Amino acid sequence: YVSEVVIGAPYAVTRELLDHFKVDLVCHGKTEVHPDKDGSDPYAEPRKKGILHTVDSMNSLTTDSIVQRIIKNRLLFEARNQKKEAKEMAVIQAMKRLEEEKGKERAQAVL
Repeated sequence: YVSEVVIGAPYAVTRELLDHFKVDLVCHGKTEVHPDKDGSDPYAEPRKKGILHTVDSMNSLTTDSIVQRIIKNRLLFEARNQKKEAKEMAVIQAMKRLEEEKGKERAQAVL
């Protein structure tokens, strides 16, 4: 249970943030911790204070896996739509050829 959640917290957990909100515990999942923009450990301060805990959600679903699924599905969607578009263009061209042939037949019938 938590007493408060910091919405919009910065990526790096600073001493000032911990002090301001009187944080007793900082949790992170078992996913990789990426360095901050300057290359530093964003959890250095909570580690130093001994209040950083790793939590196993027992779920393999991560932001990275969701992004990869979105990319894969988008590529499949684009490939499917390209096939549909090619079929539609073939139908349109066939209809144009048919109309052109009918127009030629009418022109020959008039002569």
